[in-house]
Amino acid sequence: MESKLYSKAEVIDFINAGRVMLLSGSEKALKDLPQGKWIAGSTPYFVDSVGVMDEDKIFVNDFTLIAKNAKVAAYDAKNIQDIALNGYDNGITLVSIPIDTDVYFTFANNSMRYVDIFKNPVVGFIAATKLDEYGKAKPYTASGIDGKLNSEDAVVLYVELPDYLSARTEIENFDTIDEETPEIIFPKDGFVQSDCLIDGKPGNIADYFENVVKPKLGGYTQMITSQNGALINRDTKIVDTKAGTVTFFSPIYAGDKYHLVKNGKDYAKMFNDSLSAKRSDVVACFSCVSYFFGGNFTGKSIVKNGNYAFGEIAYQLLNKTIVTLEIDRVG
Repeated sequence: MESKLYSKAEVIDFINAGRVMLLSGSEKALKDLPQGKWIAGSTPYFVDSVGVMDEDKIFVNDFTLIAKNAKVAAYDAKNIQDIALNGYDNGITLVSIPIDTDVYFTFANNSMRYVDIFKNPVVGFIAATKLDEYGKAKPYTASGIDGKLNSEDAVVLYVELPDYLSARTEIENFDTIDEETPEIIFPKDGFVQSDCLIDGKPGNIADYFENVVKPKLGGYTQMITSQNGALINRDTKIVDTKAGTVTFFSPIYAGDKYHLVKNGKDYAKMFNDSLSAKRSDVVACFSCVSYFFGGNFTGKSIVKNGNYAFGEIAYQLLNKTIVTLEIDRVG
């Protein structure tokens, strides 16, 4: 079944037919769905051939045809560390986590140390709200366990693949490192940062953002680092000059070498060029509202459908990346 937006009535029929699905939509669209083998997270931003904001329909990623088995689970901050332990030997772990919750912060700060985290692809998105309602309205997840909306728990869909298939996830960033900006290294992990080394000299990240970055760029920007060759963005959330802190939308890791971002020039073209070049079967595509709005995606044609949220998941919490889940035939 094609990954795209469907009416709520159609999705209810899919659930009742036993389809294995990852869903996304608004609070209104996801409310009161039947029990079944599905999970969901809230977002109203999608590419459905073209970029759209839709609060009535539900975006469906359907895994029924490749699912040998499937099961649904929910986790809170106390047991999210078990997320990778309960999957299949050969499968996919699909997840949605509500933003700014205990389970969100716990997963973001610790996921790379979870037992068996790399056994299967762990992919998904952060459940959030409309951009202008962020911080005012609640994000929601839901699952086929009980069909109820939840603003606190992560939801997980485990999909077992047949032996002749294998899954992998790819992370791509359409921004690059601005090599003309200083190298910044932080001494601790976490969302909130203060003291750091700026080109080897002691400094404060809030002071640097306020007195160097803002006058030059007219505002704040993302930071970027290379992790084993993958470019990872850290979106800036709050700059508190009085406290001398900067809060990011995903955690900084101690010792990583950060620079300011050099933004891509045409995100829509970059998306299309990248997605058109893929030879594997891309069964799911998650990306960031920073691309959606920065590339002015509304009404623009994009070659692969997907949802856009306040964070992507590929083993860890990411910002401003495109995450694809790809299926290969073994042998």
